[in-house]
Order: sequence, then C-alpha cells, then structure tokens
Amino acid sequence: MQRMDDEFCAAFVDAMREELIQRVCSVMPVADYLLQRKHISRETYEEITAASTRIKKMREIYRSLNNKQSKAAFCEALKQQEPYLLEELDGHFRSSESTGSSEVSSETHQKLNEWWKKNSNKYRSKFEALLKDPDLKTLGNGKLFTCEENKYEIGSGADGTCVYIGMRDDGTEVAVKRMIKNNHKQLKDEMTVLRDRKLEHKNIVKYIDFTEDKNFVYLCLQLCEYNFEEYKKTKEMDQDALKKVTKEVLLGLKVLHDAGIIHRDIKPTNILIDVDGNVKLADFGLSRKISQDASTVHTTRAGTRGWEATEILNGNVDGPCGYKLSTDIQVAGMLVYYILSGGDHPFGKQSEVEKNIHDGKYHLDEQTDVEAKDLIEKMLAPKPEERMLAKEAVEHPYFWDDKRRDSFFRFIGDNEAVQKWKDTDPKLREALRKYGKFNEWKSKITDLQDREKKLPDDLHGLLRFLRNRLIHEKEKFNKNNMYKDLFPEFYISANQLAKEMGWNWEDK
Repeated sequence: MQRMDDEFCAAFVDAMREELIQRVCSVMPVADYLLQRKHISRETYEEITAASTRIKKMREIYRSLNNKQSKAAFCEALKQQEPYLLEELDGHFRSSESTGSSEVSSETHQKLNEWWKKNSNKYRSKFEALLKDPDLKTLGNGKLFTCEENKYEIGSGADGTCVYIGMRDDGTEVAVKRMIKNNHKQLKDEMTVLRDRKLEHKNIVKYIDFTEDKNFVYLCLQLCEYNFEEYKKTKEMDQDALKKVTKEVLLGLKVLHDAGIIHRDIKPTNILIDVDGNVKLADFGLSRKISQDASTVHTTRAGTRGWEATEILNGNVDGPCGYKLSTDIQVAGMLVYYILSGGDHPFGKQSEVEKNIHDGKYHLDEQTDVEAKDLIEKMLAPKPEERMLAKEAVEHPYFWDDKRRDSFFRFIGDNEAVQKWKDTDPKLREALRKYGKFNEWKSKITDLQDREKKLPDDLHGLLRFLRNRLIHEKEKFNKNNMYKDLFPEFYISANQLAKEMGWNWEDK
C-alpha cells in the first residue's frame, strides 16, 4: 500500500465515509487506539461503547474525527486492524482521485492573477499563495479553481465537509464547500434552499455555483471573513454594534421563514460576517421547507447540541421530531443573548445546557437593557405557540431608533381613542388593566404642568403626556432622552397595547 500522509488520509476518510462505516468490523479496537493517543475523549469513548450496533458505533467514531490528525490516526488504526480492507478502499480512492479535476497551465495562473477581484482582507495572503501554487486545479465544469490542501482550508464539519478558498474563472473570490458525494440527501436539501430566489437577500449567504467529481460535490458560495465566534474575538464591539449583528441575524431568519424554510441549525458558527460587515445566515444542509398548508416538518433529530429547542429535547430520541418555525425562534433567542452578552449561553454552561433547556431554566444576568430582555424572553418562551414570529422580533422596540419612536408617538398619540382620555373607550379601558405598572407615573415627573396633572395616572395618560411633550416641548422631550430612562418599559407596553387595539401604525 502506498504512503498516506495526513492530507491524503483526511481526503480518504471523508470520501470513503459510508464504505468504512458499513464495512469496518474492528470498531472497538479502533476506538481503543484513538483513545490511547488522545484523539477522542473518555466521554466520546463511552458514547461509542454505549451505541447499540456496530454501524452506530462507527458513526460515533466519525463524529469525533474533526481534524486531519485524528483522521490520520484512524487510518493508522485501520492499517493495524483491517489492512486488507484499507488496501482495497485505498486503491478505489486513488483511481477515482485522478478523475474530475486537472492542474492548470502557467497561462491560466497568469490570467487568474490578472482577473483576480481582490476583496477579502483576511484571506488575501492565502489567495496570493493559491494563485502561485503548482497544485492549483480546476474542478468539474472548469469554471472553479482551488487547491484542497490544509493551508487553504477555512472550515470543516464532522460529516466530512471541508471548506476551501477558491476562485471563479471571472476572478471572483469564493468559498468552496466540498461535501462527500454519498451524502446526497444533505446536498439535495442544501441546494433546494440555496436556489430559492426568495433567499436573495444581503443577510443570507449567496449561492454562486455547483460542480462535482467522482467522490465529492462542490458548492461555490459567497466568501465571508468570519463566523461570529471568530468575529467577537477579533473585533471590539459596543452595544450598538452588537445590536446591528442581532438585527441582521433576525432579518436573515425572517427572509428564511417568509419563504417557509426552517433552518434547524442556528448557532454562532453559522452566522457569517462579510468584508463589509454585513451579517449573513449560512449553512442550510439541515434546513427543511414546509409543505404548503402545513406548519410542521417531521424528521429525525437534527441540529447541534446546546442549540436545540425545548420541544426537540423533550421529543422522541430515536424517532421523528416535529420542527416548526417556532423551533428556530427559541434557538435564535439563545443566539441573541449569546451575541449581546459577548458569548454567554442563557441556559448556562455547556455541561448543564441541555438539562436547563429541558427544564426551561435560563438566566439573562448579563443583559441590563429592559427592551433587549423582553425581546429575548419572548423568543425563549418554553411553549412554541407563545414565541414571537421572526417578523415581530425584527420590529421589536429594542431595534427602534429615535426617528421610529418619534413616528410611533405622532401616530398613536393622535389616535382618536387616545385623545379622548376624559371618556376612555371601554375596549381601551379593559386593555389598560394589564399595564398597572404605569399607574402613578406622575410621581416620577418633577415638572408637571397644571394641564398635565389632569391626565389619567395610567398608561393612557402617560402616552398622551409624552405625545404632548414631543409635539409642544420637543427640546425638553429630547433633553430627557425621550423619557426612555425614566420609563424603560414604556415602548414595549405601548407597542403591545397598539397591537391589541388594532392601531396599525407601522403600516402608515
């Protein structure tokens, strides 16, 4: 058998995934080898041992092979335990590896350098090296160029997926997502989502092209600079910057949900940031489109541990789970807190997250902004039917700027029912009962004028008071920061009241 270096082993293990899972018999000796050399943890070893069948044990092993070194160790274990199987599959792989791609000429190298549309800052030096590399090759249809070596890899997944930098024949920098061809269902699902025209939006990662060879398929995607995990480590972000990231994540999710698509794998590493600072929702390999007139998709459990909704953790472990748009919303709520807190999970440390999600125990200790807390709580609601929609999350008062708050006051404050505070509409009077926290608001105002003292001492009166201050005493209104500090929950409650009363001010 020919020599297998780490680079070759990684490609071999990825390409031969299903064959190896089905045919390796010496599973526990292989696991022992990996444990002894610290390529898997004791916890992973116990999960492998607990798996009920040989194939399930192999799948657990594969989940732990997350770098080239562990894949090389796996090959070494196979060499000792099942040399004939390894030699057979090695021969198949080497014969197929030579098909589907070809090295490029020096003339093509030169043309790519001339056509190169320099965009990325983070990967600039990698592209310079790529365009000089003699191992640069063209894939499939001849329009895509890359080199599948470790130094050009910018991402990977436990399912054998690798992401490399690449270049289109027009000089556009791209991300090349290489997926094992046997994993055709995940590819089909991701392609279905990416090709949906409804997803052409600045907060959704852009699909560019697709090609394939004998072992792999290649998705050509818009190249971004960072995922959020990387971004928060490299950039100093104040609350306004974090709010921008949060808003754009939710805008991307709204686009997805408006198209009837459930993401099912929302997490920090699936949030990408491009060179211009635009935030993009990415990785649709686990996404599913809801059938017309349906609200639920029933599939086997998907997603990432620690980033799953309550109803999924409480569902059937081995059987199908019911995914709804609201399933995404709760996980997105976890992500919103994670972003705004700088990296804390609302359901606690990794070792306790799943139990706390199951029990509905979360904390928002790192978030002092009342409006942000309200947004997160309404997304984290344990009961799916009580969670807000993506559209409602995007329109939450937490994201309102001063101009929008001004518009809200001018429209709602001039509503006929609000103006008639001396003879309150019965429907409005009933709705106001929910907002007793604003009773006695006058006690907080030190400069009440005689006419203002006549206003009712409830949310209705406060709404009219603030509207009058905006219209007639704007300087004083602005000096008091639109009274946001004095009544931090006002905009949340007044907006909710407007919805209950059917005052559709956002349509104006």
